[in-house]
Amino acid sequence: MLAALAAHPSMKRVVVVDEDIDIFNPLDVEWALATRFQPDRDLIIVPNARGSSLDPSSDLEKHTTAKYGLDATIPLDKDCKMFKKTELPLNLNLKDYFE
Repeated sequence: MLAALAAHPSMKRVVVVDEDIDIFNPLDVEWALATRFQPDRDLIIVPNARGSSLDPSSDLEKHTTAKYGLDATIPLDKDCKMFKKTELPLNLNLKDYFE
């Protein structure tokens, strides 16, 4: 995560997810954050990092900014089955259950 934040001055935020999350689907990434991320243990903040001159919220004189990383992976000390998405049958016929 720190390597990604250091890779480019414009890189201000990094989110790390597991292989089961589609990184190109914002809803998947948001779901991972909602179900696997706890700010008190999974957030890192890097103050006074080299920043982009195009970021008006940064210190434009010193070219520094704060950067942050979010770890939305399944915690290693938890049962990974608890963190899997629920799969619903796509061929469900409600007439089989209701009259």
